[in-house]
Amino acid sequence: MQRVPLLLALAGLIPTGALAAPHVTKLLPQDAQVHCSPGAPCVQPTADGVVAPLEYADGKKFPLQDFVNGGPNGDLFLYVSDNASYTADECNVGKPQNPCHAQSLFIGMRLPRPRNASGNLVGLEGTVNVWLDAKRGETLQQVPGAAVPRGEDRRITLSYSTVKGYANLVQSKGDPSGTNGWIALAAPTEAWPTTVNVSSPASDPAHVHIEFEIKLAPGLPAGGPSEPLDAIVRKLGLGIEHTPIPTTSAQTVGGGRFPNFSGPSAGGTLTGAWETLEFASPTPIPLSFTMWNVGQMPDVTAWVDDGGSGEIDTVAQRIFRKEVACISEIWMAHERGELIEKVNALRANAQLPPMQAVTELNDNVLQPSLFSTGLVLLSSRQILEGGVHHFPFGMCTGSDCAQAKGVLWARIATPAATAPVIVDEHDVPTVAAGTDYAEFVDVFCTHVNAGDNTSGPDTTARENQFSNIKAYVQQVRQGGPLTDTVFGFDVHDAFPQGTWPSGLDRPAFLLGDLNTLGPKGAETDVGFAHYADMVGPGLLDIRKLSEFDKANTQFSETRDLARVVSGPDPMAAGTWLSSVCTDNVVNELNAKKRLDYVLVFPSEDTLDFPAFALLNGSTASVNPHFDPTSGSEDSEGNLIQQCLSDHAMVEVTVQLARVKDVVKYNPMKKHRIEYAVKQVTDLETASGCCADWFTPRVLMTANGLTQVNAFPDVIEDQTIYPNWRVHTGPDNLSFFPDLAVGFSGTVNMTSAIWESDSGPNDHYDSTPESSAILAADDKDAHFTFFANSGVLRRVKGELLAMDWLTGVELLGSFMDGYENGITVETAGHDTATGDNARVRHYFNVKELESP
Repeated sequence: MQRVPLLLALAGLIPTGALAAPHVTKLLPQDAQVHCSPGAPCVQPTADGVVAPLEYADGKKFPLQDFVNGGPNGDLFLYVSDNASYTADECNVGKPQNPCHAQSLFIGMRLPRPRNASGNLVGLEGTVNVWLDAKRGETLQQVPGAAVPRGEDRRITLSYSTVKGYANLVQSKGDPSGTNGWIALAAPTEAWPTTVNVSSPASDPAHVHIEFEIKLAPGLPAGGPSEPLDAIVRKLGLGIEHTPIPTTSAQTVGGGRFPNFSGPSAGGTLTGAWETLEFASPTPIPLSFTMWNVGQMPDVTAWVDDGGSGEIDTVAQRIFRKEVACISEIWMAHERGELIEKVNALRANAQLPPMQAVTELNDNVLQPSLFSTGLVLLSSRQILEGGVHHFPFGMCTGSDCAQAKGVLWARIATPAATAPVIVDEHDVPTVAAGTDYAEFVDVFCTHVNAGDNTSGPDTTARENQFSNIKAYVQQVRQGGPLTDTVFGFDVHDAFPQGTWPSGLDRPAFLLGDLNTLGPKGAETDVGFAHYADMVGPGLLDIRKLSEFDKANTQFSETRDLARVVSGPDPMAAGTWLSSVCTDNVVNELNAKKRLDYVLVFPSEDTLDFPAFALLNGSTASVNPHFDPTSGSEDSEGNLIQQCLSDHAMVEVTVQLARVKDVVKYNPMKKHRIEYAVKQVTDLETASGCCADWFTPRVLMTANGLTQVNAFPDVIEDQTIYPNWRVHTGPDNLSFFPDLAVGFSGTVNMTSAIWESDSGPNDHYDSTPESSAILAADDKDAHFTFFANSGVLRRVKGELLAMDWLTGVELLGSFMDGYENGITVETAGHDTATGDNARVRHYFNVKELESP
């Protein structure tokens, strides 16, 4: 999926008849001089016919789809080594007979085996074509003749059979005249040196494994410099197509192609249709996090001083431009609502979109903080899911038992989720308006028990809370449902119903005042036993390196992101300022205690790739903020300013990279369709509370049948995450089947948003163009999925049959990816009654197991 603003401009670089836009994969070549050493040896594939995914950990993983015949999907791994030399102890530890190879492209394929009529696995036969475009820059620049294979380009054809036991390799070159496609090599020395192995490993009986190693030395003597790696362009065109020959009629055998897109095969003669491998660092996905304890004590305890001189307005001034912010110690609900309002008023004045928030709100201004975490989690990016969890009753000590501290959760869309995606709509390039649900990170915001840092009741309470956080985080990241009593639900907890896509395949982030003394800079953990316990296996369990961590050379293994801060003093990471501070506190941070953190939960440890990894090079800063109204001079004439809070603000910037491509929509597969209302917010309620939401219908029409689900139980809050849903499949009470292979019709979806009232119930408006005064469907958002093209549109309505086909907004095409679904927010336009809602709608087209 191409998520870069330059797509429209780049589309003009592709030769006529090729693709609407180029497909680009960035691969950072492994370089022994940069990445490898005897103390930190690298892993590299060995073309032995057994594809171990983590051998390719410095590369990228792709699905292999057959868009013509269907069949089960395979896997493709790509990896490249640069032009440095390797010594025997720098690479492939435990395999001294296979030291690393330079200037090589490695291709690993896991291809599904067919089954016979009895369901038993049988052998596989077929061909694999690999097409290589050596001078990729000239192809992209439309140099005359570069749109077809030329003399420097190569085709490598493998014919294999695991039934008859052969693997034959033939190599061709492009016709220098540009007229005959591929021709025979004039001499064996013209071949790009290639090794290939095919096997059916006992460790993976359902697949045939094929591995290639190809020396990247086009048009040059064997062993000479590699042009794709040495040239300024540093690009290579690559096309791959696997065509199986079924050895049984009982099951369709899936082939596969690279690039991973639907459309007619280029047949190996249209170089612009191949993928562009760009040998450069992975495309970064930037994110920034802010943690700040602002010390706003409850109004009902006026005799207790705030932790600093800051108030809600001054806090809002300091955070309204942040990306993701965890704010703690705002104990009163009305002040949390006020903070959100003031932040968004400031953003509106700065012409910025509003921030979304997860927090606890209620109707009673004087309600004490007993059932309050005191937390607000704000995001300038879309919050796709959210939740509030309180620590179990009694898991506290002393004055901390006056509050029910806990943890907030927000699933936040990354910048890649809303980066422009171009859909070719009737030959008109159109920017999709939907948000990609596969592009997210889970963020948790917490504040744990205060008190002593020497062993005793306070540290025991904290350790119990850390275990509770770990259990909650695990449940949330794996996609629910939140039914596990290990972490103890509270009647005041809020969370989505049902399930949601798993987030275990990527890092997650924990921001919080953890009230645990931690090391700074190069300090060891020896003097910080409770910190070591906190991050260790018994509690948060974030220290262990995953198998992917051990195998790759370009991603970060850091778990504590603000231990070292940017600037001249990496030890200036202390956050606890005390209740009184001066302007000189900036120079004293290296001596202050560190209590506030941004921690990383790594992706689940498996022998496969995660979806995302954290790039090296995160930055952190710790910043006290001063009250501009508190300035005074001391006896020597120095300006003294009061701190807004007794905690410094912690800020961290990170970069993610996608290391596993997504499965594209394939009409030749069976699919399950899901539509859900994920989030509802009342746009008209001041200070954030509280509507009583329900829905009489969530509707889907498919296969000529209609399914309507009602959710009459009222959910109270300004923002809720109800997961009201409807879907195809056998678990419906009435017959409502999944979409069959080759389904070419449409699927229609809508929902109604209602609020319970003492008088007549209110039908909330949730469409921006609605007048909200006539037909029911004028208030409700409507959507249609077009199965032929994979396109999802918001449509006019349901009053007339044509309304379901009349597009209002193009949300995206599942042929561009959207592996976990598409979401979109709609907001009401009703000015007559003010019953307006912002609604997050969710759609997923899930590929089911092929026969």
